Amino acid sequence: MQLERARIKNFRSLRDVEVDFGEHTAFIGGNGAGKSSILKAIEKFYSTSKDCDADDFFGRDQGQPIEIELTFHQLSDREAASFEDRVRDGKLVVTRIFDGGATSGRYHGVVPQISDFVAIRSQSTATQKRAAYKALRENNPPFADLPNAGSAAAVDQALLDWEADHPEQLVLLPDDGQFFGFQNNSRGKLQRHTSFVFVPAVREASADAADGKTSVIGKLLELLVRSQILQRPDVQAFKAKMTEAYQALVSAENMPELGTLAGALTADLRGLYQDAEVDLNWREIGEMPVPLPMADVFLKDDGFGGPVDRQGHGLQRAFIFTLLQHLARTAVPGAEDAGTEDAGGSAPDDPSGADQAPTLILAIEEPELYQHPTKQRHFAEVLRGLSSGTLPGAQGHTQIIFGSHSPMFISMGKAHEIRLTRRSACTDSAFKQCSLQALDLGIVAQKLERGWDKPAGSYSAQTLMPRLHILGAELAEGFFANGVILVEGRSDKAALMATARMLGVNFEAAGIAILSAEGKSNLDRPYVIFRELGIPTFLLWDCDQHLPESKRKPATDLALSKLARPDKEFNAAPTDDLVSDCYAHFGKALEHRLKEDISPDIHAACLAAACEPFGVDPNNDTQKIPEVVYETLRRAKEQGRESDMLKNVIRAMWRFFHDEDLPDPPQAQATVGVA
Repeated sequence: MQLERARIKNFRSLRDVEVDFGEHTAFIGGNGAGKSSILKAIEKFYSTSKDCDADDFFGRDQGQPIEIELTFHQLSDREAASFEDRVRDGKLVVTRIFDGGATSGRYHGVVPQISDFVAIRSQSTATQKRAAYKALRENNPPFADLPNAGSAAAVDQALLDWEADHPEQLVLLPDDGQFFGFQNNSRGKLQRHTSFVFVPAVREASADAADGKTSVIGKLLELLVRSQILQRPDVQAFKAKMTEAYQALVSAENMPELGTLAGALTADLRGLYQDAEVDLNWREIGEMPVPLPMADVFLKDDGFGGPVDRQGHGLQRAFIFTLLQHLARTAVPGAEDAGTEDAGGSAPDDPSGADQAPTLILAIEEPELYQHPTKQRHFAEVLRGLSSGTLPGAQGHTQIIFGSHSPMFISMGKAHEIRLTRRSACTDSAFKQCSLQALDLGIVAQKLERGWDKPAGSYSAQTLMPRLHILGAELAEGFFANGVILVEGRSDKAALMATARMLGVNFEAAGIAILSAEGKSNLDRPYVIFRELGIPTFLLWDCDQHLPESKRKPATDLALSKLARPDKEFNAAPTDDLVSDCYAHFGKALEHRLKEDISPDIHAACLAAACEPFGVDPNNDTQKIPEVVYETLRRAKEQGRESDMLKNVIRAMWRFFHDEDLPDPPQAQATVGVA
């Protein structure tokens, strides 16, 4: 079974958040936005602790309970049978509630019941339950026919009988917290089918590698190496021989000291009680345990080995991933046994369930930590292989959930996996709360459909997916930005960066990403996706009127105009220069307008002079280098020539992101960041 949805209430910054999960789910957003809180809420759901600190409650308000509700779907037949009547429409809903009371930390399933009976079933004592039952019969006429009940068990049976006779009154409601018996038994029941592993951003690999009972490597050795070694015939024979030798050593015939002590104690005791006697016997000796030596972990990297804490942080973190994943795969039967034993020794309902590998939910904080870009990309591929089941050697099903600040781990082609977290104000609280935004590819397809003036149903989420995979990896940076400027190519990006620098504006300092879509035909999809995720996006493109008519794309120009301003009517494709509030386009091309404004001769001379220090030739490719374009504009300005069109575009972008006019250059002495 797989985690489909979580609803989290009153946990840290999560006042009331609902989030959907897939096989691969990425949480992104600024620091403190709530990414880690979501992962830690799920960890809390699976933890053995039933208490929460004051800091775990939203606004430290402990008057409201913490509720963590998980919904699982895709249950196998065995899993559905294991959870019996708690499964509805193929889904299992389990809620864990922390309220600081005696029942804090209990797991609640959802069962059909009559809402008026909930208050009776929630009573903690038999007296209170009988009183609540009596009050219901006396004060609620529809239930006046309920029979008398002299005990709590009789009350429970009467309620069940009434519900069986009145199925039309049943609604789905949480049970009384006895999801499958006591807390440990409920957790063990869940962990037989789903296992959760959380890798925080900061974790000591050396502690996990130390061979101790509580360490990860110690648990692995106990479960794998030691359990297998102790079953070997030679080890069993050695144990039997050692037990026999020890029993002979401590026998009464060989050790008369115990009998001597018994006689001395008897003599002293008879001074007080004449007929008393003390008899001492050795207890029966069971099998002698065979202790195995402790294990030391050495990691080798490029042929050089050493203790874990002497290796690089990147290798240590990769080692942690490996340990925890392997432990989760191996430890589930033991966790089930422990949970059952704690609950009072009741046997599991389906011992054969251990044969089926449980779903592993692997949650990772910042998987990019301590990894250089190439290794980040490789880690991303490994995680993708785990979630898709295509990684060679991987066993069972793994669901991947992570929070990241790296564009290496997400892509435009998998934009539906992204959950964007933000801090938003509360209307009735001074504290900010976490809000989530996810992408609905169906809505994206509909907006593209309207922009391109296609009949309803022409585009869908399924037809959109292949068209997203071909988009460049650079666009993933936009998901992490405070705002995005989308342009056709690298020369447009270089010109904007250079012009902004001339005006004292630094977009990067304010988290505004200027991204190249590598072609006008690739602008529409990322533009709609960024806007749907609430990321402010400014669109810039060329209408290519300088090209032969056969090479122009008027349909694309018209579609981009409609997408940028869906509230306006456009009857024809644009053909001239325009700077609007949220988009701009050039009648010909940005490079042509720049040359016209500066004049072709001065532009050529300044470009050649700008290229000389860098040892490159002045051509179209060198105009894609921001430093070369900046030097070209700076030299042209010294000769009194500037591009008013480009400056107006930068000013429009400033207004779009900053909601105010850009100060004139003399007033902007230092480089300014766009908020």
